[in-house]
Formats: sequence, C-alpha cells, structure tokens
Amino acid sequence: MLIHEHLDMGIDVAQGTIKKPGVMLCKVDCGWVLEYPDLLMKAEPINVVVVMVTTSNQDEAAKIAEHVVRARLAACASTIPTVRSIYWWEGKIMNDQESLVLIKTTSDKYASLQETVQKLHSYKIPEIMAIPVTQGFPLYLEWVNREMS
Repeated sequence: MLIHEHLDMGIDVAQGTIKKPGVMLCKVDCGWVLEYPDLLMKAEPINVVVVMVTTSNQDEAAKIAEHVVRARLAACASTIPTVRSIYWWEGKIMNDQESLVLIKTTSDKYASLQETVQKLHSYKIPEIMAIPVTQGFPLYLEWVNREMS
C-alpha cells in the first residue's frame, strides 16, 4: 500500500468525517484511511480500570452490572454467564461454576464501586479486583472517562 499524501483535517461525523484535532486522512492506493497519530501518542495517564467481580450466578452478575451502571459508577459492565473457578477456601480446594462481571470505570470511582459491590454481593469475601488499563483504543478510553466525569 503506497501512501500518496496526508491531509491534517477535522471531519464531521454526520458527513462521513470526524472533527477531532490530530485526526489525519491518508490517501492510499485503495482510498482514504483515518489515522490517529495524536491520540496514540498521548502523554497523559490512562485513568481507566477494568474491575473483575465473580458472582454465584448469572442473576447476581446482572443485578450488580445493572446497579453499578445506573449508579454512574461504571461506564459499562459486561457479564460472562459461566466461568469455572478453582480456588482454596477454608483449607479445601473448591471447583465451582460462577459468573463474571467485567466493569469498565475510572480509578477515582473504584472505592465507591467496591463498597457498592460488597453491599450487593452474596459472598462473604467477594472477588473485586481492579486491573489498570495501560493501553486501549483511544476513543473508547475517552468515552469511559467522559461517562465517568
């Protein structure tokens, strides 16, 4: 693919274009392709975390997911109906079917999110773990931050 020229331009989504500083259109042999060089090279820290919560069943997962999104503690919560968890509990190895909730939020919302999940959860010691996002699609990360502000 040969790049013929670059156009640094803002584009309007309604007209098939995007108005975003740093968005470029590159003319290539097969047409025009959007590039996001400024977005990919951002120096600002990423504030997004993915919080993993295992639950006893799909209904509990859905209840927690719905609650944290409605309470504006998460931009998005995805549920995985069936996972197999093998773990130590009170001196024994357990092998249980559970459900998993993946919650996308920001680190500043984590404390409130954890408190809310603890109150809603049926386990004595629920798995609630935040994993920092170090890379991701810039427009998605921007959306998460915007929804959480």
